[in-house]
Amino acid sequence: MNTSSIMVLFQRHGLLLTLIGSLVIVAAAFAYEKITGLLPCHLCWLQRWVFIGFAALSLCGLALQRFRLVRWLLALVFALLILVGSGIALRHLYIKLNPQTVSCGMDVQTLLDFFPLWEAVSHMLIGSSDCAQAADFLGLPLPTWSLTGYLLLGSLAIYSLLSRKTQ
Repeated sequence: MNTSSIMVLFQRHGLLLTLIGSLVIVAAAFAYEKITGLLPCHLCWLQRWVFIGFAALSLCGLALQRFRLVRWLLALVFALLILVGSGIALRHLYIKLNPQTVSCGMDVQTLLDFFPLWEAVSHMLIGSSDCAQAADFLGLPLPTWSLTGYLLLGSLAIYSLLSRKTQ
Protein backbone atom coordinates (compact mmCIF):
# COMPACT_ATOMS: atom_id res chain seq x y z
CA MET A 1 0.00 0.00 0.00
CA ASN A 2 1.50 3.31 -1.04
CA THR A 3 1.01 6.70 0.59
CA SER A 4 -1.67 7.91 -1.82
CA SER A 5 -3.84 4.83 -1.27
CA ILE A 6 -3.54 5.29 2.50
CA MET A 7 -4.60 8.92 2.15
CA VAL A 8 -7.60 7.89 0.03
CA LEU A 9 -8.52 5.30 2.68
CA PHE A 10 -8.34 7.96 5.41
CA GLN A 11 -10.32 10.41 3.29
CA ARG A 12 -13.12 7.95 2.52
CA HIS A 13 -13.27 6.03 5.78
CA GLY A 14 -11.73 8.42 8.31
CA LEU A 15 -15.00 9.02 10.13
CA LEU A 16 -15.72 5.30 10.35
CA LEU A 17 -12.20 4.67 11.66
CA THR A 18 -12.68 7.48 14.20
CA LEU A 19 -16.01 5.99 15.31
CA ILE A 20 -14.56 2.51 15.69
CA GLY A 21 -11.38 3.79 17.37
CA SER A 22 -13.32 5.89 19.88
CA LEU A 23 -15.63 3.03 20.80
CA VAL A 24 -12.70 0.63 21.15
CA ILE A 25 -10.91 3.08 23.46
CA VAL A 26 -13.98 3.51 25.68
CA ALA A 27 -14.55 -0.26 25.78
CA ALA A 28 -10.87 -0.82 26.58
CA ALA A 29 -11.07 1.73 29.42
CA PHE A 30 -14.03 -0.11 30.97
CA ALA A 31 -12.30 -3.47 30.48
CA TYR A 32 -9.07 -2.15 32.04
CA GLU A 33 -11.12 -0.87 34.97
CA LYS A 34 -12.73 -4.28 35.50
CA ILE A 35 -9.49 -6.25 35.05
CA THR A 36 -7.36 -4.10 37.36
CA GLY A 37 -10.08 -3.16 39.84
CA LEU A 38 -9.03 0.51 39.64
CA LEU A 39 -11.91 2.95 39.79
CA PRO A 40 -11.68 5.84 37.34
CA CYS A 41 -11.03 9.28 38.79
CA HIS A 42 -12.85 12.49 37.82
CA LEU A 43 -10.53 13.28 34.95
CA CYS A 44 -10.71 9.70 33.64
CA TRP A 45 -14.49 10.03 33.36
CA LEU A 46 -14.20 13.31 31.51
CA GLN A 47 -11.66 11.80 29.10
CA ARG A 48 -14.03 8.93 28.37
CA TRP A 49 -16.81 11.41 27.63
CA VAL A 50 -14.61 13.17 25.09
CA PHE A 51 -14.15 9.87 23.25
CA ILE A 52 -17.91 9.31 23.40
CA GLY A 53 -18.26 12.78 21.89
CA PHE A 54 -15.87 11.73 19.10
CA ALA A 55 -18.05 8.68 18.42
CA ALA A 56 -21.26 10.74 18.36
CA LEU A 57 -19.73 13.34 16.03
CA SER A 58 -18.45 10.58 13.77
CA LEU A 59 -21.97 9.16 13.50
CA CYS A 60 -23.33 12.60 12.63
CA GLY A 61 -20.57 13.05 10.08
CA LEU A 62 -21.26 9.70 8.47
CA ALA A 63 -24.94 10.60 8.16
CA LEU A 64 -24.50 14.21 7.02
CA GLN A 65 -21.12 14.37 5.27
CA ARG A 66 -22.63 15.17 1.89
CA PHE A 67 -23.44 18.70 3.11
CA ARG A 68 -20.42 20.97 2.85
CA LEU A 69 -21.45 23.38 5.63
CA VAL A 70 -22.14 20.49 8.02
CA ARG A 71 -18.68 19.05 7.29
CA TRP A 72 -17.08 22.38 8.23
CA LEU A 73 -19.16 22.67 11.40
CA LEU A 74 -18.30 19.11 12.41
CA ALA A 75 -14.62 19.75 11.75
CA LEU A 76 -14.82 22.80 14.01
CA VAL A 77 -16.51 20.80 16.77
CA PHE A 78 -13.90 18.03 16.40
CA ALA A 79 -11.16 20.67 16.77
CA LEU A 80 -12.83 21.99 19.93
CA LEU A 81 -13.13 18.46 21.34
CA ILE A 82 -9.45 17.85 20.59
CA LEU A 83 -8.59 20.99 22.56
CA VAL A 84 -10.89 20.10 25.46
CA GLY A 85 -9.72 16.49 25.62
CA SER A 86 -6.07 17.48 25.33
CA GLY A 87 -6.50 20.03 28.12
CA ILE A 88 -8.09 17.42 30.38
CA ALA A 89 -5.38 14.86 29.62
CA LEU A 90 -2.62 17.41 30.20
CA ARG A 91 -4.22 18.45 33.51
CA HIS A 92 -4.34 14.77 34.48
CA LEU A 93 -0.67 14.32 33.61
CA TYR A 94 0.21 17.43 35.62
CA ILE A 95 -1.59 16.05 38.67
CA LYS A 96 0.09 12.67 38.24
CA LEU A 97 3.49 14.35 38.15
CA ASN A 98 2.63 16.82 40.96
CA PRO A 99 0.29 14.98 43.36
CA GLN A 100 0.81 17.57 46.11
CA THR A 101 -1.17 20.13 44.05
CA VAL A 102 -4.55 18.52 44.78
CA SER A 103 -6.43 17.27 47.82
CA CYS A 104 -9.03 14.60 48.35
CA GLY A 105 -12.36 15.25 46.72
CA MET A 106 -15.80 13.74 46.33
CA ASP A 107 -16.37 10.85 43.96
CA VAL A 108 -18.06 11.46 40.62
CA GLN A 109 -21.46 10.11 41.66
CA THR A 110 -21.59 12.33 44.76
CA LEU A 111 -20.64 15.38 42.71
CA LEU A 112 -23.40 14.66 40.19
CA ASP A 113 -25.95 13.96 42.93
CA PHE A 114 -25.35 17.10 44.98
CA PHE A 115 -24.23 19.77 42.53
CA PRO A 116 -25.65 21.21 39.30
CA LEU A 117 -23.98 19.64 36.26
CA TRP A 118 -21.79 22.66 35.42
CA GLU A 119 -20.53 22.95 39.00
CA ALA A 120 -19.89 19.19 39.20
CA VAL A 121 -17.87 19.32 35.98
CA SER A 122 -15.83 22.27 37.24
CA HIS A 123 -15.04 20.29 40.43
CA MET A 124 -14.08 17.33 38.26
CA LEU A 125 -11.69 19.48 36.20
CA ILE A 126 -9.83 20.54 39.33
CA GLY A 127 -9.05 16.90 39.98
CA SER A 128 -8.45 15.07 43.22
CA SER A 129 -5.78 12.91 44.81
CA ASP A 130 -7.34 9.94 42.99
CA CYS A 131 -6.16 11.51 39.73
CA ALA A 132 -2.54 11.24 40.88
CA GLN A 133 -2.97 7.46 40.95
CA ALA A 134 -3.48 7.22 37.17
CA ALA A 135 -2.44 3.78 36.02
CA ASP A 136 0.19 3.04 33.40
CA PHE A 137 -0.23 0.95 30.28
CA LEU A 138 2.84 -0.24 28.37
CA GLY A 139 4.97 2.07 30.48
CA LEU A 140 3.01 5.27 29.81
CA PRO A 141 0.35 6.89 31.99
CA LEU A 142 -3.20 6.41 30.68
CA PRO A 143 -3.70 10.18 30.14
CA THR A 144 -0.80 10.05 27.65
CA TRP A 145 -2.68 7.41 25.70
CA SER A 146 -5.84 9.54 25.82
CA LEU A 147 -3.93 12.56 24.54
CA THR A 148 -2.52 10.47 21.68
CA GLY A 149 -6.00 9.19 20.85
CA TYR A 150 -7.47 12.70 20.77
CA LEU A 151 -4.78 13.98 18.47
CA LEU A 152 -4.78 11.01 16.09
CA LEU A 153 -8.51 10.26 15.90
CA GLY A 154 -9.55 13.91 15.90
CA SER A 155 -7.06 14.79 13.18
CA LEU A 156 -8.19 11.81 11.13
CA ALA A 157 -11.82 12.90 11.40
CA ILE A 158 -11.01 16.49 10.46
CA TYR A 159 -8.93 15.34 7.50
CA SER A 160 -11.74 13.08 6.34
CA LEU A 161 -14.33 15.83 6.65
CA LEU A 162 -12.34 18.60 4.96
CA SER A 163 -10.62 16.62 2.21
CA ARG A 164 -13.85 15.20 0.88
CA LYS A 165 -14.78 16.50 -2.54
CA THR A 166 -18.10 18.37 -2.88
CA GLN A 167 -20.68 16.33 -4.71
